[in-house]
Amino acid sequence: SLLPAGADEADLIRLYEEEVLAHDLHVELGKVHPGIMPFQNIPRAESQHREIMAGILEKEGIALPKPPQGKRFVTKDLNKTFNQWLREGRRSELAACRVGVRLEEFDISDLRKAQNDTPQYKKSFAALESASNNHLRAFHRNLTNRGGDYTTESLPQKDFQTILNSDQQPGSCNCNGNCKKGPKGNGPGKGRAQGKGPGQGQGRRGQGGPNR
Repeated sequence: SLLPAGADEADLIRLYEEEVLAHDLHVELGKVHPGIMPFQNIPRAESQHREIMAGILEKEGIALPKPPQGKRFVTKDLNKTFNQWLREGRRSELAACRVGVRLEEFDISDLRKAQNDTPQYKKSFAALESASNNHLRAFHRNLTNRGGDYTTESLPQKDFQTILNSDQQPGSCNCNGNCKKGPKGNGPGKGRAQGKGPGQGQGRRGQGGPNR
Protein backbone atom coordinates (compact mmCIF):
# COMPACT_ATOMS: atom_id res chain seq x y z
CA SER A 1 0.00 0.00 0.00
CA LEU A 2 1.10 3.55 -0.76
CA LEU A 3 -0.99 5.06 2.02
CA PRO A 4 0.95 7.31 4.40
CA ALA A 5 0.85 6.73 8.13
CA GLY A 6 -2.52 7.72 9.54
CA ALA A 7 -4.40 7.35 6.26
CA ASP A 8 -7.40 5.06 6.42
CA GLU A 9 -8.46 2.56 3.77
CA ALA A 10 -12.05 3.15 4.87
CA ASP A 11 -11.73 6.78 3.76
CA LEU A 12 -10.84 5.73 0.22
CA ILE A 13 -13.71 3.26 0.16
CA ARG A 14 -16.00 6.03 1.35
CA LEU A 15 -14.83 8.33 -1.46
CA TYR A 16 -15.51 5.56 -3.97
CA GLU A 17 -18.97 4.97 -2.55
CA GLU A 18 -19.72 8.69 -2.51
CA GLU A 19 -19.26 8.68 -6.29
CA VAL A 20 -21.63 5.71 -6.50
CA LEU A 21 -24.11 7.58 -4.30
CA ALA A 22 -23.89 10.69 -6.47
CA HIS A 23 -24.49 8.72 -9.67
CA ASP A 24 -27.40 6.69 -8.30
CA LEU A 25 -29.05 9.66 -6.59
CA HIS A 26 -28.83 11.78 -9.75
CA VAL A 27 -30.34 8.99 -11.81
CA GLU A 28 -33.24 8.44 -9.40
CA LEU A 29 -34.04 12.14 -9.01
CA GLY A 30 -33.69 12.60 -12.77
CA LYS A 31 -36.57 10.16 -13.24
CA VAL A 32 -38.76 12.26 -10.96
CA HIS A 33 -37.63 15.67 -12.24
CA PRO A 34 -36.71 15.32 -15.94
CA GLY A 35 -36.68 19.10 -16.36
CA ILE A 36 -33.68 19.59 -14.07
CA MET A 37 -30.90 19.07 -16.59
CA PRO A 38 -27.97 18.39 -14.23
CA PHE A 39 -29.77 15.24 -13.10
CA GLN A 40 -29.94 14.12 -16.72
CA ASN A 41 -26.38 14.94 -17.69
CA ILE A 42 -24.10 14.70 -14.69
CA PRO A 43 -24.49 10.94 -14.03
CA ARG A 44 -22.12 10.28 -16.93
CA ALA A 45 -19.47 12.33 -15.14
CA GLU A 46 -20.12 10.56 -11.86
CA SER A 47 -19.52 7.24 -13.62
CA GLN A 48 -16.13 8.56 -14.72
CA HIS A 49 -15.37 9.69 -11.18
CA ARG A 50 -16.31 6.29 -9.83
CA GLU A 51 -13.85 4.65 -12.22
CA ILE A 52 -11.09 7.04 -11.13
CA MET A 53 -11.70 6.06 -7.51
CA ALA A 54 -11.84 2.38 -8.46
CA GLY A 55 -8.39 2.78 -10.02
CA ILE A 56 -7.04 4.28 -6.80
CA LEU A 57 -8.48 1.43 -4.77
CA GLU A 58 -6.85 -1.05 -7.14
CA LYS A 59 -3.47 0.66 -6.77
CA GLU A 60 -3.81 0.34 -3.02
CA GLY A 61 -4.77 -3.32 -3.23
CA ILE A 62 -8.21 -2.55 -1.80
CA ALA A 63 -11.07 -4.65 -3.12
CA LEU A 64 -14.16 -2.88 -4.39
CA PRO A 65 -16.77 -2.84 -1.63
CA LYS A 66 -19.54 -5.43 -1.75
CA PRO A 67 -22.56 -4.13 0.16
CA PRO A 68 -24.63 -6.65 2.13
CA GLN A 69 -27.99 -7.69 0.76
CA GLY A 70 -30.53 -4.90 0.94
CA LYS A 71 -27.86 -2.20 1.22
CA ARG A 72 -26.21 0.03 -1.38
CA PHE A 73 -23.06 0.80 0.57
CA VAL A 74 -20.67 -0.72 3.09
CA THR A 75 -20.02 2.74 4.55
CA LYS A 76 -22.75 2.66 7.16
CA ASP A 77 -23.97 6.27 7.19
CA LEU A 78 -24.19 6.47 3.39
CA ASN A 79 -27.22 4.19 3.24
CA LYS A 80 -29.12 6.53 5.55
CA THR A 81 -27.87 9.59 3.66
CA PHE A 82 -28.92 8.20 0.28
CA ASN A 83 -32.42 7.33 1.47
CA GLN A 84 -32.86 10.67 3.23
CA TRP A 85 -31.71 12.76 0.26
CA LEU A 86 -33.76 10.70 -2.20
CA ARG A 87 -36.88 11.12 -0.07
CA GLU A 88 -36.23 14.85 0.27
CA GLY A 89 -35.43 15.38 -3.41
CA ARG A 90 -38.61 13.68 -4.58
CA ARG A 91 -40.77 16.29 -2.87
CA SER A 92 -40.26 19.08 -5.40
CA GLU A 93 -37.91 20.50 -8.01
CA LEU A 94 -36.73 23.07 -5.49
CA ALA A 95 -35.92 20.40 -2.92
CA ALA A 96 -34.16 18.28 -5.54
CA CYS A 97 -31.91 21.17 -6.60
CA ARG A 98 -31.05 21.83 -2.96
CA VAL A 99 -30.12 18.16 -2.52
CA GLY A 100 -27.90 18.42 -5.59
CA VAL A 101 -26.06 21.40 -4.11
CA ARG A 102 -25.71 19.69 -0.73
CA LEU A 103 -24.32 16.51 -2.28
CA GLU A 104 -21.65 18.42 -4.18
CA GLU A 105 -20.78 20.53 -1.13
CA PHE A 106 -20.13 17.46 1.00
CA ASP A 107 -18.21 15.81 -1.85
CA ILE A 108 -15.94 18.85 -2.19
CA SER A 109 -15.32 18.92 1.56
CA ASP A 110 -14.31 15.24 1.60
CA LEU A 111 -12.11 15.61 -1.48
CA ARG A 112 -10.25 18.51 0.11
CA LYS A 113 -9.58 16.39 3.18
CA ALA A 114 -8.41 13.52 0.97
CA GLN A 115 -5.84 15.75 -0.73
CA ASN A 116 -4.24 16.35 2.65
CA ASP A 117 -4.54 12.78 3.91
CA THR A 118 -3.29 11.06 0.74
CA PRO A 119 -1.08 13.59 -1.08
CA GLN A 120 0.16 10.97 -3.56
CA TYR A 121 -3.30 11.15 -5.16
CA LYS A 122 -3.64 14.91 -4.78
CA LYS A 123 -3.78 15.50 -8.54
CA SER A 124 -6.65 13.03 -9.01
CA PHE A 125 -8.59 14.38 -6.05
CA ALA A 126 -8.05 17.98 -7.17
CA ALA A 127 -9.44 17.13 -10.61
CA LEU A 128 -12.49 15.52 -9.01
CA GLU A 129 -12.93 18.60 -6.82
CA SER A 130 -12.84 20.88 -9.86
CA ALA A 131 -15.54 18.80 -11.52
CA SER A 132 -17.64 18.92 -8.34
CA ASN A 133 -17.23 22.70 -8.26
CA ASN A 134 -18.70 22.83 -11.77
CA HIS A 135 -21.58 20.59 -10.76
CA LEU A 136 -22.27 22.61 -7.62
CA ARG A 137 -22.60 25.78 -9.69
CA ALA A 138 -24.98 24.04 -12.10
CA PHE A 139 -27.25 22.84 -9.30
CA HIS A 140 -27.09 26.16 -7.46
CA ARG A 141 -28.02 28.01 -10.65
CA ASN A 142 -31.03 25.73 -11.09
CA LEU A 143 -31.92 26.28 -7.43
CA THR A 144 -31.82 30.07 -7.58
CA ASN A 145 -33.63 30.11 -10.94
CA ARG A 146 -36.52 28.45 -9.11
CA GLY A 147 -36.45 31.00 -6.30
CA GLY A 148 -34.53 28.86 -3.81
CA ASP A 149 -31.61 29.61 -1.54
CA TYR A 150 -29.03 27.50 0.26
CA THR A 151 -27.26 27.53 3.61
CA THR A 152 -23.88 25.80 3.72
CA GLU A 153 -23.52 22.71 5.92
CA SER A 154 -19.97 21.49 5.36
CA LEU A 155 -17.87 24.18 3.68
CA PRO A 156 -17.18 27.62 5.15
CA GLN A 157 -19.55 30.17 3.63
CA LYS A 158 -16.61 32.12 2.21
CA ASP A 159 -15.29 29.04 0.39
CA PHE A 160 -18.76 28.21 -0.90
CA GLN A 161 -19.21 31.72 -2.28
CA THR A 162 -15.78 31.61 -3.90
CA ILE A 163 -16.82 28.47 -5.79
CA LEU A 164 -20.05 30.12 -6.96
CA ASN A 165 -18.15 33.19 -8.17
CA SER A 166 -15.51 31.17 -10.02
CA ASP A 167 -15.49 30.36 -13.72
CA GLN A 168 -15.85 26.91 -15.22
CA GLN A 169 -12.87 24.82 -14.07
CA PRO A 170 -10.92 22.16 -15.93
CA GLY A 171 -10.93 18.81 -14.22
CA SER A 172 -11.83 15.18 -14.77
CA CYS A 173 -15.12 16.44 -16.18
CA ASN A 174 -15.65 19.87 -17.74
CA CYS A 175 -19.31 19.27 -18.36
CA ASN A 176 -20.91 22.01 -16.23
CA GLY A 177 -23.89 19.71 -16.10
CA ASN A 178 -23.81 19.13 -19.87
CA CYS A 179 -21.59 16.09 -20.18
CA LYS A 180 -23.52 14.71 -23.12
CA LYS A 181 -22.67 17.65 -25.34
CA GLY A 182 -19.56 15.95 -26.67
CA PRO A 183 -16.16 17.36 -27.59
CA LYS A 184 -17.32 20.48 -29.46
CA GLY A 185 -18.51 23.66 -27.83
CA ASN A 186 -22.05 24.92 -28.29
CA GLY A 187 -21.11 28.52 -28.92
CA PRO A 188 -19.46 30.19 -31.92
CA GLY A 189 -15.71 30.31 -32.40
CA LYS A 190 -13.75 28.07 -30.08
CA GLY A 191 -16.75 26.66 -28.30
CA ARG A 192 -16.44 28.78 -25.17
CA ALA A 193 -19.11 31.35 -25.93
CA GLN A 194 -22.60 31.29 -24.50
CA GLY A 195 -24.42 31.61 -27.81
CA LYS A 196 -26.96 29.17 -29.18
CA GLY A 197 -25.34 28.71 -32.55
CA PRO A 198 -23.39 25.55 -33.38
CA GLY A 199 -19.73 25.67 -32.51
CA GLN A 200 -17.32 25.44 -35.39
CA GLY A 201 -14.06 25.24 -33.48
CA GLN A 202 -12.80 22.47 -31.25
CA GLY A 203 -13.82 23.65 -27.81
CA ARG A 204 -13.12 21.99 -24.53
CA ARG A 205 -15.46 19.17 -23.76
CA GLY A 206 -18.97 20.45 -23.19
CA GLN A 207 -17.98 24.01 -22.20
CA GLY A 208 -20.09 25.74 -24.81
CA GLY A 209 -22.97 26.95 -22.71
CA PRO A 210 -24.50 26.96 -19.26
CA ASN A 211 -26.77 24.25 -18.01
CA ARG A 212 -30.44 25.01 -18.55
